[in-house]
Amino acid sequence: MTAILAVDALSVRYETPDGVVNAVNDVSLEIAAGECIGVVGESGAGKSQAFLAVMGLLAPNAKVSGGAKLRGRELLGTDPRALRELRGAELAMIFQDPMTSLAPHIKVGDQIAETLVVHKRTSWRDARAQALKLLEQVQVTDAARRLTQYPHELSGGMRQRVMIAIALACDPVMLIADEPTTALDVSVQAQILSLLKRLMRERGMALALITHDLGVVAGLADHVTVLYAGRVVEAGTVRRLLKQPAHPYTAALLRSMPRIDASVSEPLVAIRGQPPSPRELVGGCPFHPRCDLAQPRCAEERPTLRSTAGAMVACHFPIAASHGDLS
Repeated sequence: MTAILAVDALSVRYETPDGVVNAVNDVSLEIAAGECIGVVGESGAGKSQAFLAVMGLLAPNAKVSGGAKLRGRELLGTDPRALRELRGAELAMIFQDPMTSLAPHIKVGDQIAETLVVHKRTSWRDARAQALKLLEQVQVTDAARRLTQYPHELSGGMRQRVMIAIALACDPVMLIADEPTTALDVSVQAQILSLLKRLMRERGMALALITHDLGVVAGLADHVTVLYAGRVVEAGTVRRLLKQPAHPYTAALLRSMPRIDASVSEPLVAIRGQPPSPRELVGGCPFHPRCDLAQPRCAEERPTLRSTAGAMVACHFPIAASHGDLS
């Protein structure tokens, strides 16, 4: 299946007064039309930085290497004006906090319409009519009234739906959703995820879901890529990875997640320690200081990503312990 987005050996580093920050290290992944890939890891793992690099939205002091192709067209190093034409039209992103992503002084309808005016050269009158249809498509109640409201007048779930409407306005082939359900209550989270799943299938759109929540991944993703300290440590199908994690970090993430079928007395197991700072150069496997299965080799030699029992794993001593089917 042809990839809509192909990321190859992507690395991102920052030159700062306090030294070099290695945010993303040699990340590769592919997403096909109609597929969802879950990109998972703790805060600081490099998830958002990788896709901000794809979007061309990194800070000026970022140094990027590798490649990222959208339908065969290289994005990294592309002329900023050409990249602006792609963003919103073919490549769109839903950011983590809709309250800070939406302009507080502009009505919701105008923010949606502006995307169509800029990218499709639609008249404002037609764009506002299409904005109404988009709000209805993302299941915003009383959509006509919402068009005339400001972001602060909407609930968190409504603001997130507005962000989705803006992202989908120009029918992009690739959508990036960065923690789209953060700070929403459980029932609203389920509605947003169900909406994304339906829109992805209806439009044949590729979806990258950035999250720390494996439960969200289980309900929506086809494939999963797990990042740790800016590196891919495991990648595979969602069913394979959640049933039989091969990397100790993936297994630890699963053990730390509440399970609806678990015994009430069964404790959650926290991952000891903290992820390394992006400023630190950890020798060997970056997870070895926190890994219960670490051996001397792990501190000395960095594992390469290789195929193991149906998944890609960067571990000298991969495991295959079943943790139940979360998919």
